[in-house]
Parts: sequence; structure tokens; C-alpha cells
Amino acid sequence: MTQAVAWLDGLPAAEAEAALLRCCGCVRWAREVAAARPLGTPEALYARADAAWATASRDEVLEAIGHHPRIGADLAALRAKFATTRAWSSAEQAGVASADEATLLALRDGNRAYEARFGHVFLVCATGKTAAEMLALLETRLGHDPADEWRVARAEQGKILRIRLEKLTPMTSPLTTHVLDTARGCPAAGLRVTLAIREGDGWRALADAETNADGRVAGLLPPGGLQAAVYRLVFHTGDWFAASGQAGFYPEAAIVFRVTAPDEHHHVPLLLSPFGYSTYRGS
Repeated sequence: MTQAVAWLDGLPAAEAEAALLRCCGCVRWAREVAAARPLGTPEALYARADAAWATASRDEVLEAIGHHPRIGADLAALRAKFATTRAWSSAEQAGVASADEATLLALRDGNRAYEARFGHVFLVCATGKTAAEMLALLETRLGHDPADEWRVARAEQGKILRIRLEKLTPMTSPLTTHVLDTARGCPAAGLRVTLAIREGDGWRALADAETNADGRVAGLLPPGGLQAAVYRLVFHTGDWFAASGQAGFYPEAAIVFRVTAPDEHHHVPLLLSPFGYSTYRGS
């Protein structure tokens, strides 16, 4: 876990927030914890995370709860919706996978009744619980007063948040890039990179990032986020040349490439100089 905290401390702000959003779907919480870096130790991370969650408003709690799938729902459909947390959600709900049909139907119907009564999905820290145990908790909590149930749901989200922080590991993006300044023989740090996917006759933006001190961008897409399609990486070289005191000929370098095997890792580096650039598919 100490290694994971060191990794989190070294990320650019936007990438750190994205990593933390995998643990809790509240944007303000992720931003506040990311802003507190460097944290140094797991204990400092947990303390800051707990303090930020303690001040969450009702809307922020609902925002976080909204990132959780319904227990007992169609997990295959939910994997597409919750791509960055799908492995965690499936593992946390492993007790549901072996449930009999009657229990699953009861969970589904109970969730509908819960949402109608309280206005949000039934949330429970499901790790280690069987489907029958979750169903019993659901039936008990359906009888709660709304104010009492709100406190329970908020506390359950806090438990889930802590468990996911303990699981926090570097995200493995299926698409990475690295920019080398060949004129000076060093990484091109602080160069803005944008990623888009072709849709019809146009492009839809997917990511906007900056290269780190090693000239790399490692978090362009979440795990599993690559698909068979045509993509465009734009390196905003004009601004970077100006900021680094170089006179560059190309205001941007746009690389268009096709992905045919989305399960494979794709590395698209850029070798850059003021008057030329080249690229290749790396590993």
C-alpha cells in the first residue's frame, strides 16, 4: 500500500483525481484528497480521505452512491456503465454470483422497493457477504426511518471507500504515449496531449493530459477502455516549444491510428524536434 501511495503522490493532479474517483464517485472528495498530496503514508491517505468524506453534502453522497450498481442486477450490463470499477464491483458482489434465482429475484424486487422508498440504490458494503445475507439486510433496512437509513447508507459508502483505497494500485491504461525531445536528448515534460475517437465524419474527445517529468502519459484511458476504432492523438507542440524557448515549425503533431486488437496494449510515442517528428507503435 505504501508503494501505491507513492504512485498516487507522483501523479499529475488530473490523473490522481481519476484514480481516486475509482474509490469514491464524488468529484469534490477526489479533488480535495488529490490536492492534499503528497500524503506519504497509507495512514495519512486514510485520514485525509475520511476527513473529506465527513464533510460530504447530501448531493455529494448521492453522487457517490450513483456510481454503484444495483446488487443483484445484470452485472454484464453494468460492466459497460461502470468500466473503471467493474472488477471491484464484481468482486465486492461475488456472493451474488452463486445465488439461486429466487434470491436474485428477491434482491431485484427489494432494490426497486428500496429506491421507491428512499430515492437511491440500496448500498451495502458487500465484501464477504452472501446473497442471502445481503437480502436480509435489505429487508431490515426497508423498515428504517428515512433519516436513519440515510445515516446507514452514508456510513456504508465510507466503508466501501476505505476498502477501495486499500486496493488502490496504479491504473494500467491500454493506451500510453511518451515524447522524447530529440534536439536536446531529454523527455518532453509538460506537453499537452489530447485523445479523440472517430465517430462518423468527426471526432469525439476522450482525454486531455500532460506528459510527466519522464515525458510519459500513462492514464489516457481506463483499463478496458480501448475499442476497435480509429483514434487521434494530438500533441500540442506549438505551446510547448514556446514555453521551452524553442522555435518550432509545427504548432501541433496529430497522429491518427487504427486499433484492431483492443485487448492488446498500444504505445504510441513521439520523437520530436523543432523541425520534424516521427512516431511508431511501441510496446
